[in-house]
Amino acid sequence: MSMLCLVFLFPLYWMFTSSFKPVAQIFVIPYEWLPRVWITDAYERGWKFMGGISFGRVIINTFYIAGMNVVFTLFTASLTAFAFARIRFIGRDKWFIILLATMMLPSQVTMVPTYLIMNRLGLVNTFTVLFIGSLWGGGAFNIFLIRQFMMGIPTELDDAAKIDGASIFMIYWKIILPLCKTVLITIAIWTFNAAYNDLMGPLIYVHDMTKRTVAPAIRMYLDEFGAGRQDVVIALTTVSVAPLLALFFACQKHFIAGIKTTGLKG
Repeated sequence: MSMLCLVFLFPLYWMFTSSFKPVAQIFVIPYEWLPRVWITDAYERGWKFMGGISFGRVIINTFYIAGMNVVFTLFTASLTAFAFARIRFIGRDKWFIILLATMMLPSQVTMVPTYLIMNRLGLVNTFTVLFIGSLWGGGAFNIFLIRQFMMGIPTELDDAAKIDGASIFMIYWKIILPLCKTVLITIAIWTFNAAYNDLMGPLIYVHDMTKRTVAPAIRMYLDEFGAGRQDVVIALTTVSVAPLLALFFACQKHFIAGIKTTGLKG
């Protein structure tokens, strides 16, 4: 396992050490394990970014968009999943099947009509357009995952709460949601990672330099053939990966646990 771990960690090691090398030394063969001279020129040039905007501003923009996606996705996806899992209404199962069917629709198919709708609403070139999709659960898979988790929670809890006078929303907020902590953390990590690394969304909808996010900002240092300031790209990628690694290690216990238990016994 230790040897296998080293294999998976090698790309991170290569990225980190290459960020301190001059371009001529990065791709030499045979591979040089350490820089001949440790230089920080790529970090300095990359952090200044361009247009008077620092890369720190880019990271703040990305965290804001990713954070909003996480908050809205967790609330709307769990609320919708609660309705499908715990509330009986006419056509519930049919509507759920229709929801699952949307997972079969590629995002490329809806890209043009979605852009036209956002443009008509005046949301193009705003931060809102990058997290408005989370107001609908952030995707059918999130709703499906939480719904399946909630289906495993005993309905006797709902009945006991109703006897005590709890409303439907109170049952959702005070009883069911705390028991879904594991699956919610898992979805939060997925959502944050997807929003943080999103390239197509910001590339299509946002044109203002002050609203750039990490992925398209790094891509600006490369041309259409993948050439350009590759040393800067590696350095900025190293900086941008650090928050994701910290997030994973902070939440790895919940992420690895996955969907196992509701926290109930007996």
